[in-house]
Amino acid sequence: MPHKYCIIGGGLAAASAIEGIRQHDKTGSILMLTRENHPPYQRPPLTKDLWYGTVELARLPVHPEDFYIKNGVELFLRHDIEEIDVEAKLLWDGRGDSYGYEELLLATGCRPRRLHAQGADLPCVRYFRDLEDYLDLESRMDRFQHVTIVGGGFTGVEMAAALRSRDKEVTLIFPEEYPLHRFLPRSIGVGLVEFLREQGIETVSGDTLVHLEEHGGYVHARSHNGNELTTQIVLVDNGGEALSDLADAAGLDTDDGIVVDEYGHSSKPHVWAAGDVAEFPYMVLGQLRRVEGSDHAEHHGRLVGGNMAGAGLVYSHM
Repeated sequence: MPHKYCIIGGGLAAASAIEGIRQHDKTGSILMLTRENHPPYQRPPLTKDLWYGTVELARLPVHPEDFYIKNGVELFLRHDIEEIDVEAKLLWDGRGDSYGYEELLLATGCRPRRLHAQGADLPCVRYFRDLEDYLDLESRMDRFQHVTIVGGGFTGVEMAAALRSRDKEVTLIFPEEYPLHRFLPRSIGVGLVEFLREQGIETVSGDTLVHLEEHGGYVHARSHNGNELTTQIVLVDNGGEALSDLADAAGLDTDDGIVVDEYGHSSKPHVWAAGDVAEFPYMVLGQLRRVEGSDHAEHHGRLVGGNMAGAGLVYSHM
């Protein structure tokens, strides 16, 4: 017996979609399948509040433990969906089990964009995106003193500040003149660099790492501009890329993400996408855009969930 609604993904967009569905359909069966080890949780505290002690791990879940039971949601953790048959409306996981659906939501989010450097596959090179990344780094805090962060996005800047607050030596290296180059005017961006330096963070602008070697617990790295540095951990923040592999294989239209219309519907019947993975019509600019961030994920997920249940709402929140 197929579920009326299937959700692939376990982030904020997926969790919010449940709310949207239940606003318009109180009884239709819902199945959520996620590769995560935990029920949906808030990601912003991973780079901020948890490090400063202002939020505890117990506060991370999006919903209370009994939310899924009360709302008739079957939540399957550690389930990696490997194939979608849009004609038969079936999903297949890595164990060979299949799941039928009437309406399917892809809320698979993003994966970190990898560092293009010789030695980038060394164990010392790490990415920071989910709860496991936080737990792993937190468990290693007594085993390193110096960390190099590559990239000038929000994650890189926030992690630089967080680790410095824990008395770690931090080098932040970014490819532009200043971090958050896409979001900040030059006057504010340059001021941000000065602020970071005042906090004791070493900043290197207009550069990135191209070669890494690990010897005796230390990483010896060379930058594109020929600078040499020694560190213990390399955290990479090169942004994210949409996890649209399933959509590609299923024949959905994709570009920078899964292309959807203003309702969240993809190019295939009964298949929807929401959150970081979706490329949607940005009405103000008159173009398709993919947006990463918790505010968009929450609002888009809730609206698309409602539309799966027949709400017929146009997404205009930005």
